[in-house]
Amino acid sequence: MAIEENHPAISPPKMNIILWRYMDIPSFVYLLAKESLTFVRADLFEDKFEGTFPKLTASMIDEDSRKEIEKGVLDKRYWNFSEMLNKDNKSMYLSCWCQENHEMVHMWKIYSKESGIAIQTTYNDLKNSILTKEGVYPTQINYIDFKTDFLDWKNNTMTSYTIKRKEYKSESEFRMLISHPRIIEDKLLLLKTSGEISTERERLYLKTPIINCEVDIKKLISKVHLSPYAPKWYYEVVTELLNKYGLGSVKIIQSDL
Repeated sequence: MAIEENHPAISPPKMNIILWRYMDIPSFVYLLAKESLTFVRADLFEDKFEGTFPKLTASMIDEDSRKEIEKGVLDKRYWNFSEMLNKDNKSMYLSCWCQENHEMVHMWKIYSKESGIAIQTTYNDLKNSILTKEGVYPTQINYIDFKTDFLDWKNNTMTSYTIKRKEYKSESEFRMLISHPRIIEDKLLLLKTSGEISTERERLYLKTPIINCEVDIKKLISKVHLSPYAPKWYYEVVTELLNKYGLGSVKIIQSDL
């Protein structure tokens, strides 16, 4: 399936934007050695509001579901439907990037510090590098006030992963989503009863904190930036790493921030 840009819940870029991924050296080595991007399960992120709906949207969802319950169309267990949706975050996996034309000093401090590098790519190169059979949904992030703003959730929980609280706006985040990955869901097709499927689904997702997405690293990485806090000898280490994995032509840039 690879990149899916037509899903109604997402907002893919309309132009070929520049993207950054800040990481430490071990994560960089993992990317090169595995030739894979790491997608992390949504419930493992620090932001407790990740994958949840804003207050007004949650109220609207509950109001609509309660009307359906009163009509006898919906089961009573959906009385607080928004809470059920907000807790459904173990089947979504995220790969987060920074969408900027230049490096960001606070991103160095948050994500990589003295041991960090940042790979630079473009949206088109990122798309063309994806080799996985999983469906990958690219989206820009809309930063909103979770107390006062309303979100058209389009009856799809993926919409809640296209937003973040306005307090995070400085991160200029762009992300890719994998929902209900095939590597897990295909195993469930072998089971016969709904009880077996429900129990096994929970077990499989809990034991799968990350999904590795195969990529062509030669298409993905256009430049490698070294942290402004990195010691001078890092340049030689990163050069050797790139040479080892056939990326000797990739430009290495020492940040002068």
